[in-house]
Amino acid sequence: MKILLHSDEKRGEELPRLGLGYLMSYVNKHRQDVIFDLLFLKEDSIQKVKEFKPDIIGFTSATFTNNKIVHIAIGVKENFPSIPLILGGIHITLFPGSLPECFDVGVIGEGEETFLELIKKYAENRTLMDTSIKGIVFRDKGNLIDTGHREAISPIDLIPPPDLKAMYVGKKGPKHIMTSRGCPYRCRFCCSANIWGRPRFHSAQYVVNEFERLLRVYKRDWIMVYDDLFTMDKGRIEKIADLMVARNLANKATIEIITHADYLNDDVIKNLKRIGIKRISIGMESGSQKVLDYLKNGVLSLDKIRKAVALCKKYDIDAMGSFMVGSPYETEEDIRMTINFIKELKLDQFGLCVTTPFPMTELWEYAKSKRIIQNDEWDDRLWGFHDVNEENINDKIILADMDKNQFYKLYMELKSLELVTVWRWELKNWMKMPWRIDLLFRHIKGRIKPYKKRLKRKVRSIFKLLRSIEGPSQK
Repeated sequence: MKILLHSDEKRGEELPRLGLGYLMSYVNKHRQDVIFDLLFLKEDSIQKVKEFKPDIIGFTSATFTNNKIVHIAIGVKENFPSIPLILGGIHITLFPGSLPECFDVGVIGEGEETFLELIKKYAENRTLMDTSIKGIVFRDKGNLIDTGHREAISPIDLIPPPDLKAMYVGKKGPKHIMTSRGCPYRCRFCCSANIWGRPRFHSAQYVVNEFERLLRVYKRDWIMVYDDLFTMDKGRIEKIADLMVARNLANKATIEIITHADYLNDDVIKNLKRIGIKRISIGMESGSQKVLDYLKNGVLSLDKIRKAVALCKKYDIDAMGSFMVGSPYETEEDIRMTINFIKELKLDQFGLCVTTPFPMTELWEYAKSKRIIQNDEWDDRLWGFHDVNEENINDKIILADMDKNQFYKLYMELKSLELVTVWRWELKNWMKMPWRIDLLFRHIKGRIKPYKKRLKRKVRSIFKLLRSIEGPSQK
């Protein structure tokens, strides 16, 4: 059986979502008769289907890529009506009732076991629509059928590591791994707990094998652990550290993790140092306690963040923070507090995003109550602040009740602070390791790029103004 999987990302991403890799490795673990191939955004889907001749085509999409994927799938269905199309990923999981007509089946939630059952069913009787398969939705005579919840795979080690070769991640391989699924917190902006349920952790042996693959096979010198809370299971962290040291893998690369301030203490940090963790990213969200209480449902304080950052600095681990602006009830004064808080902490780096209401979050319900979201449908204007500028700011949707132009000024002030923080961090590391000067210039070039576009627009507007002034005098 030949299966074509359509990613919602571009080919060759160094930090791709690993879902399709896990899906392929799990299916191939149980069936040796399945041949996979992948198709990526901006590639010719019609031509690929003609050449590969798949029996089934699977699509995946996040909320902000869903419209693109549906558009592609409609074209595929029109040209190849006899080939069944399956939709999986975050968006259909959050909105099972939104299954577009072009798809035969939608996969809800964790997809590995469900997809395997769908393949078996299709191989047996050439159909995918079966109410005995848990975790799918499909239409029967115009009615949407939801077959109900599927229990998560446990233990999670039953899922093999993602098939990196099949994902076309390039010779360098990916820069990241995942060692768990799920999160115990219920932040207003996050749907992780709703998607994955209770947290499940890969064993220490599984995790160290993944580290070894990236270090020894792909020769990576920087690895990102994409878990929501890598340090939640303290006993596992200690076992990982023991194995990393025993297998001579510790401190062979710069490893970065994400965690919560509540799960950092001296014992945990010491084991992180043994593993080789050199950067810790903490969800800080805001420098205003009022906004922080709202976003994190009161489970985090500014003082906890201060203590976590101080702990990182004590053990010479880079402290990073993630922040968001444009939240409900946020004012200009609150954003000023965030700017000052970042400066106070002297973070090594921080990331910034605009608060976005994603489906199945409390922010989504808030946006619906304010009629920012209509008919329970995603609006692309909620997303895309990576390309925001003075010309398109008024087309964007923000949750904060603020003047958009004033918000944009504060946003750009934070982006400028982010740029300065990166430069300071790169300079500090360059002073420690002079041979990394190439890294310094690469980061500077990448960070300057968006500001070059802004400068060009400024220059054009100045010349336009000058021409308008000179025009009347020439008549």
